[in-house]
Amino acid sequence: MASTAVSDPLEELWKHTMSSDRTDLLCLYPSKITMSGIWTGDNPLDFSLPLLLFQIILITTTTRAVALLLTPLRLPRYIAEILAGFLLGPSVLGRIPHFSDIAFPIRSLFILESMSLLGLIYYTFTIGVEIELHTVLRAGRRSFWFAAASAFPPFLVGAATGYVAVSTDGTRRTADQFLNTLSFPVFLGATFCATAFSVLARNIAQLKLAGTDVGQLSISASLINDTFAWGGLTVATALAHVRYGMVPCFWTIASGFLIVGASYLVVRPMLLRLAGRVAEGEVVTELHECSVLIGVMVAALVADAGGTHAIFGAFVFGLAVPNGPVGVAIVEKVEDFVVGTLLPLFFAMSGLRTDTAKITSMSAAVLLMVAALAAAILKVVAAVTVAGAFGMPLHDGTSIGLLLNTKGVIELVILNIGKNKKIMSDQSFTVLVFMSALITALVTPLLAMVVKPARRLVFYKRRTIAWAQPESEFRVLACVHMPRDVPALLTLLDVASPSDRSPVAVQALHLIEFAGRSSALLLINASAPSSSFEHSTHGRSQVELQFKHISHAFLAYEENVPGVTARTVAAVSPYATMHDDVTAAAEDRHAALILLPFHKHRSVDGGLEVFHPAIQPLNQNIQRFSPCTVGILVDRGLGGVPGAGCRVAALFFGGRDDREAVALATRMVCNPAIDLTVLRFVQKGGGGFMGGADQFDALKERKADDACLREFLDRANSMSAGGGGGAGVEYRERGVFNASEMVAQIQEVEALGKDLFVVGKVPGLPALTAGMAEWTECPELGPIGDLLASRDFQTVASVLVVQSYARPSAGAVSGELGGYGGDGGVPAAGRPPRPDHIRRNSIGMGSWS
Repeated sequence: MASTAVSDPLEELWKHTMSSDRTDLLCLYPSKITMSGIWTGDNPLDFSLPLLLFQIILITTTTRAVALLLTPLRLPRYIAEILAGFLLGPSVLGRIPHFSDIAFPIRSLFILESMSLLGLIYYTFTIGVEIELHTVLRAGRRSFWFAAASAFPPFLVGAATGYVAVSTDGTRRTADQFLNTLSFPVFLGATFCATAFSVLARNIAQLKLAGTDVGQLSISASLINDTFAWGGLTVATALAHVRYGMVPCFWTIASGFLIVGASYLVVRPMLLRLAGRVAEGEVVTELHECSVLIGVMVAALVADAGGTHAIFGAFVFGLAVPNGPVGVAIVEKVEDFVVGTLLPLFFAMSGLRTDTAKITSMSAAVLLMVAALAAAILKVVAAVTVAGAFGMPLHDGTSIGLLLNTKGVIELVILNIGKNKKIMSDQSFTVLVFMSALITALVTPLLAMVVKPARRLVFYKRRTIAWAQPESEFRVLACVHMPRDVPALLTLLDVASPSDRSPVAVQALHLIEFAGRSSALLLINASAPSSSFEHSTHGRSQVELQFKHISHAFLAYEENVPGVTARTVAAVSPYATMHDDVTAAAEDRHAALILLPFHKHRSVDGGLEVFHPAIQPLNQNIQRFSPCTVGILVDRGLGGVPGAGCRVAALFFGGRDDREAVALATRMVCNPAIDLTVLRFVQKGGGGFMGGADQFDALKERKADDACLREFLDRANSMSAGGGGGAGVEYRERGVFNASEMVAQIQEVEALGKDLFVVGKVPGLPALTAGMAEWTECPELGPIGDLLASRDFQTVASVLVVQSYARPSAGAVSGELGGYGGDGGVPAAGRPPRPDHIRRNSIGMGSWS
């Protein structure tokens, strides 16, 4: 066959390959795979491998470019992928002469579609792995009602529209032919009721809805809708085989049940046993991973041979894989390559099939568009109705209805299968692809109006530790990244809890990075009460196991410590915006203190190594936008310190942050298990306070400092007189000339053996610390905290750096913080009385001046 006559026969080959009547036999060049080189006169685009590589590069680059352009609109990536395929298709760039012949010739579409389907097979497999059926089954009554209400009305609209389109085309059909055409109404109904779980999960994370009732119900309902859509896809595919007789239709459905049974009766028990061995320390080997990946191909092959579809087999096989260490290890192996490289090929193939020139009947196109919009509106109306029935706010029902209108890969899969099996026309395919993209694009701005209004200002007074007196409830938000953060935080809470007469309300916030993978959001759905922790953990994801461990630890703390109430929630978000989740949780809980783990963990050699570099800017953002006091804990083994022997040193230089540190020390005075030292520094030779340029401000700061220390000493005296108080309370005062003398005094206290240093972020003697700021590695710790956390200081003690809540203005909330907690509203000044019962240090007291 001459090369000049290649295009026409191959075009005929494409047509005959896509039809059920294949009678022609055509020959292709078997050697046109790789080229000898451009130096021999070969054109790379004449050979299959160079052409495939060029197409992958072109598609991936176009997709990334469109996604970058759409970034300011905050639209789902699904929209960018659809638009990229549309741009490369015959509607836009395909209208350029010879573009399609050069970039996407007919002869290359076989290989390109095979590659795209291979990527789609593994992508649907990862979706199946991320969906746990036990999560769907325990979704709750409300989730099932929302799923049913958002699935059945759109399905009925789609089925009715498809039936009208089929029954009014004027074609006379036999009974078998009529059953075959019923597959189009079922396909259309499944398309309208489908909800893309993976795209929805990303929207929920971006909109900060993961921890809300709306987010949880939407995720649960989307999981159920996805399952229903896959069932509709299977039924529609079976109906499409009626033209071959009822027996093939029956065996198609039977083969689908066979795949499901084999996956759950054979594959899942084997993988659960492997997960059990992994939980006991065994590693997921390359053989295990390869076996599962080959199993995906086997399931896809069996499903395709059985008449359903290869994608259905991959999805069911993924459902059988437990979303635990085994599932996570396998998904991580394939997801980045599949999603980043192969999946865009599927969207490009959909775009190549989307041709606006194929829209020839405007009445039929308008009917489909009206039906798609009606189905979307019905989802919202149904969700609002269910919300009203359960006594939920109507705007919550509206939000859930809008979220469940999110479309994605599953809908495109249904549309492509329908087109490949000649169930729907080119016109229907084009219109439905456009409507899918349009409805998904409208979800985000509508949600922004309904779900994300301007955040209300939450008014509450107890925003500082100083407000939370030992007799009042102390509300703490403890942020946790990993279970290893928990022991130190619990020890710190125990240290700051004076007695059972001082109630402490703790909310543990498990911070989970959302890096685009939807499996993290399953944790929000699966966060049942911690009492359910005794259930088998072999099939749980690593993130869910971590959440359960954290929740169990705080529950045990609540049960063992009188006066403490604790609950655990999760926040799933990218680190770049996670501070919004933390500050919103603190406002909702009216927290007085946010506790944050440091971004470095203790290493084997006793030093500190970076756990995750993104945690440092996260802590800084929380400090910047916090609605209350913030404490960053540098843990050097505080979790291993028993409560009966904790030795604490609070360093006081003056200023708002140091007053908060002493306020925390004041709470510790009442704890009989604490050995406490408060060391105050006074600069000799004239030094200034914060704002020393203004004499009035300096005097006000000095009065607030004195009142703060007097409160501490008064409480220490009263507790000693009543027979209570800590194991040992010591007050020291040091006059220093410079930073070197200050460091020497701190080292002297550290030599006594301390487990914890409590310091303010911004000390009130800037002249002493001015030079230290130049070599500060961690500005979120302040100069003193950074010094104590550095390897050069050579201490084994943990460090808590406290930043006080900064009021918007002094006059707006005058006296809001009370006592010495704020910049103003200071009680009568006076220097603290000399303590009678507190032991003096051997060097003597420093000067007050």
